[in-house]
Amino acid sequence: MGAFAIIPAAPVLLENIDRSETARMVELRTVIRDTVRTQTHWALPIETLPPVAGLGGWGIDRGVDTRTGRLLSGTDWVEAVDTLTTDERGLAEAADSAVIVALLHAHAAGVEVGPLGTSENLLLPIDLSGAAADDAPLAPIDGAADFDDAVVETLTSGPTLDTASLVDLCEQAESMAASLSVLAAGIRHVVDYGARVSALEPVIDERVHHVRTLCGTGSWA
Repeated sequence: MGAFAIIPAAPVLLENIDRSETARMVELRTVIRDTVRTQTHWALPIETLPPVAGLGGWGIDRGVDTRTGRLLSGTDWVEAVDTLTTDERGLAEAADSAVIVALLHAHAAGVEVGPLGTSENLLLPIDLSGAAADDAPLAPIDGAADFDDAVVETLTSGPTLDTASLVDLCEQAESMAASLSVLAAGIRHVVDYGARVSALEPVIDERVHHVRTLCGTGSWA
């Protein structure tokens, strides 16, 4: 038996990203960190962690060295990236952005995160559609708002998840400008064990920069 936590994968909810963030954004980040702290050790549903996980793809020289647990910024981050071998660089560049955000939240929360097999507790970062409203970050996509509603409804309807329906929704995510690949991997992992998965108990369900944002916990057995 293990726990799972769904947290937002949007980089904007990390610390010192949005210099003009509102007090509500700070409150949401606190809730996310508190959610991560519900367990002392999590596993992401991936086979290996990237050697470094950072925000270079967004033009921000900050990240964490997963081999040492050290937070790096500025020239320290640049130097750490420069010392990567070709294989290490490939692993770092291939990391899902949701995994990177989850690792940074976990580091800030002071908890450990490893790949599959290091903990029965699963950390599942998600990003719902960025195209579900006229003011969202991407041009609207027909059906995206309904898609988000269906994902949240499936996650929160209980007492147990309809995992088959959830995986089907995850497979539509890319066409709806959402990022649910880590969620899908986590659900497939527990289904492989024949587990029953509880519904999510949300602690956040609101829009952040016009994107629906969900955070909460559940369990599987």
